[in-house]
Amino acid sequence: MKRKLSISVAILALIVLTAVVVLIEKKSKTPMDRYLETTQTTKQPDKYIPAKIIDNDGGLQYEFLSYDLIDDKDIETQTKYKAEYFYDGKLPPSDYIVKKVDYDAMARDYPKFDEYRESYCEKGMTEEEYEAFMREHEAEYSWEEHVKTKYYFIRCRITYIGGGINESNEKWVSTFDFLIMNGNKMVGSANPTCYFDHPQNTEGEERRKHYFVYKFEKVGDSIECIIGGRLRDDNDRFSEATGYYVGFLPSVGSDFDQFSPALDVRCVALKDMPKEENE
Repeated sequence: MKRKLSISVAILALIVLTAVVVLIEKKSKTPMDRYLETTQTTKQPDKYIPAKIIDNDGGLQYEFLSYDLIDDKDIETQTKYKAEYFYDGKLPPSDYIVKKVDYDAMARDYPKFDEYRESYCEKGMTEEEYEAFMREHEAEYSWEEHVKTKYYFIRCRITYIGGGINESNEKWVSTFDFLIMNGNKMVGSANPTCYFDHPQNTEGEERRKHYFVYKFEKVGDSIECIIGGRLRDDNDRFSEATGYYVGFLPSVGSDFDQFSPALDVRCVALKDMPKEENE
């Protein structure tokens, strides 16, 4: 009887000792150890597969492959996006300055100007009087300030599928939009107009007017390129952003109030896309 009791006590002691060792080992693991254990047993997310989005008006198919966002303070020091491919042929300034005028204050102080403005330039003063008035008074109601700017770059594969409003094989390739979201509400949008790394029109008037026009040889031809634009906080309100989408806005005549990028098959959330690797 005593022997059986001794064996039972020994087994119980062994169980307790094993539990203590396991507990100590678990507590001694770092957060990274526990994270790695979790990721080894958790299913990893599927590889990003870009949707094929049709722009019927343009006769093009877009696949949005990856994205990049760069603050204005870093745009002049980065080396990935070359100056020659910006629309102006040079890197944008990191300290973009805008001139602002307080027209409301001007209208309060000068009733004739207020009348001119409210009547859509029909009353209060003539056009010549208005120009002379602005030359005399604009400076006292204006100031300059730095407006925060973000630059976005979208790597995409664009395929010429034929058709579109313009039947030509020369196509504007920058017709998609960059959408700024606050929760479920779209608070701003911007069309990419500052960067294209596959330009064909690079000189003089052709560059100025048709920089984002690309001539495809035949239906089925594709290019993989990076197209970029800018967001300025005074107009585009990116400081309010909780998320971004890239895609196409509804066509003219659609019920825009019902538009939701999250539900529209022609829009892709940036959070679902890979981020470009910086050089």
